Amino acid sequence: MTRASDSRAVSGRILTIPRVAAIAAVVRLWSATISLAADKPAARKPALHTAPQRQVMVVPDVRGQLFVFASGIVEDGGFGWKVRGSVGGFPANLVVSQSPKPGTHVIDTGAPTITVVLARHGAQVGQPLNRSPYGASVIRPARHAKSG
Repeated sequence: MTRASDSRAVSGRILTIPRVAAIAAVVRLWSATISLAADKPAARKPALHTAPQRQVMVVPDVRGQLFVFASGIVEDGGFGWKVRGSVGGFPANLVVSQSPKPGTHVIDTGAPTITVVLARHGAQVGQPLNRSPYGASVIRPARHAKSG
């Protein structure tokens, strides 16, 4: 004879086996779906074969300005700058000429460099600042716009 408690234990184990098998099947199916999705190449957008538009910048006029203001105007416009000549970049010095000329249209190459020549004016105290505090880039004239 079998005991009632043994039959319950056996029937409980029999019902547990299909549940475990079902859970294992679901996990395998889910895992296979992820694996197949990973093997599929990602959909790609068609490449547009147009050259990126280069932004054109206009060189500001800083002639006659104190160097401290001229350097700020140039930097605010997105340009870099450097000082040429025998007079250093002291704040009180005056800008007497610049290159390129004011109104010139140039391509934005990062921080196109405007070169200034200064005249001595006021106190020459401290160390002159003869280059932008950040890296300046080359000047490239815009071909489609007229220079001033």
